[in-house]
Amino acid sequence: MSEDERDTFQLRFKDGGLVEQPAESKVDDDDPAAESIEPGEETGFVVEAKSGALDVNGNLVETVETHGRTLEFGSREHAENYARQLSASGGGLRIQAAPENDPSDVDAYLLADHNPSIKEPATVEGDTWTFDVGANLYGVLGEAILVESPKAHALHYFVRQDLDDVKLEEKLNVDVQPGRLISMSDDLGENQKNWIPDCKIIAKDGWDGPVVERYYCEIKTGNASFERTQVAAMEQLARDERVLKIRMLIEELPDQYSLRIHEVEPPD
Repeated sequence: MSEDERDTFQLRFKDGGLVEQPAESKVDDDDPAAESIEPGEETGFVVEAKSGALDVNGNLVETVETHGRTLEFGSREHAENYARQLSASGGGLRIQAAPENDPSDVDAYLLADHNPSIKEPATVEGDTWTFDVGANLYGVLGEAILVESPKAHALHYFVRQDLDDVKLEEKLNVDVQPGRLISMSDDLGENQKNWIPDCKIIAKDGWDGPVVERYYCEIKTGNASFERTQVAAMEQLARDERVLKIRMLIEELPDQYSLRIHEVEPPD
C-alpha cells in the first residue's frame, strides 16, 4: 500500500451526494516558451533520458551525446517545453515524474510518448470524431470534478468532519480558492522549494469571521505520481500549515467518483 493510501479519509459521491462514509482513522504547442531550450541553461530540475526516448528521437540522441543522459532544467515546465521542442522535429517525447520512492537521484524521466490519439481522432464515423483521453486530460478531469463544480461538495464534507469538534459562534463557512505559488527555504535561507497547490481551502467561523483552519491541497487522478519536488515542498510547508494529498478515482464516471485524502506530515 502506497504512502498516500494510508491514514486516509475516503469519500464516494453519486448524484452530488455522499454514498459511502469515510473510513476512520499547461503550454500550447505553438507557445514560444517551447522554443530554443537547451539543457543546462537553468538548473534545479533533473531529468534522465530513457532508452525508449532515444529510440524514437534522433535529436535527443545528439543531445545525450553532448550532455549525457542526465539533463538539467529550471523547472518541470521548462523540461516539458523542451520535450515539446524535440517532439516537433522528431518522435514524440514526454516528461514523467519520478515516483517518491524511486532510488535514482532525478526528478523526472524523459520518455517516448505513446499517448493515445489526443491530437487527431482515434476513429471517424461519419460526422462523429472520437478522441482518446490522454494522461494530462485525465488528470484535469479529476481536478475539475473536485474544485470546478458550483460547490466542491467533497472538500466541504471533509472540512466539516475535520472540524466537527471545533466550537463556532456562527455557521462554518468553507471557501475553496485557486492555489498560488508558494516559495519556501530552510532556516538558513537556503534550499528553496517552490510549489503551486491545486487549491487552498479556507474555513471560517461565519462569512466574515476569523479563520478556523486552512488547508493546501495537491490533487492527483488515478495512479499519477506525486512528484518528488512537490512532496518535498509539501512536507516543508506542513511544518506550519495543513497540507493534503488528494487522490481522485474517476473510473466509475458518470455515475460516481471517489477520493482519498491523506494529510502530509512534516519531516522528522
